[in-house]
Amino acid sequence: MTDYYLLNVSSLSDPAEDDTVLDGIPLWRRKKILKYIRCCDRRLSLGAWRLMEKALEQHGFSADGVITGKNGKPECAGIYFNLSHSDEMVLCVVSDRPVGCDIEKITAAPMEIVEHFFSHKERAYISASNSVTESNQRFFKLWTIKESYMKMTGEGMSISPIRIEADPEDNSIRRDGVLVSCRLSVSVFDGYAIAVCTGREGSL
Repeated sequence: MTDYYLLNVSSLSDPAEDDTVLDGIPLWRRKKILKYIRCCDRRLSLGAWRLMEKALEQHGFSADGVITGKNGKPECAGIYFNLSHSDEMVLCVVSDRPVGCDIEKITAAPMEIVEHFFSHKERAYISASNSVTESNQRFFKLWTIKESYMKMTGEGMSISPIRIEADPEDNSIRRDGVLVSCRLSVSVFDGYAIAVCTGREGSL
């Protein structure tokens, strides 16, 4: 079981101007939301919590049980979930297996980092694009796959993205050249690249 939840936060009130939108949210999370300087970041942080609340509730769990685990990854006993946000969109994925997700607004890709964090095969995949638009899409597909895997393992950026080779064509991931046993989904939706990686082993 792996369920996806998406929320566009553009219509949410700014928590700094309307504190009623923070009702029911733990004090530590309120402080985190309000520490952001930009309104858009406060909305994203608020939206991420509300979306997580809804997703967990639909599976019989409460956000009250959420703790910060290793490397800052949020956890809840009895279920796996992960959060990501970009621009105005928040993504939450809930699963019965270890899971990581990433969402990125498709913009002009920062190609300068390709040489540092992408393998020869990944660079060839981008170079084979027929247009700038396709090149940007391919870049963000690869990047979200890397991020989703690193979040699934709980390692985050403690592992260099260059060690993770993504293949959107056959939905596979290699780590240090070795094929990883996981289930991968990558797509483009409404101008965003979305990737979800779930472990195949060790269900709850």
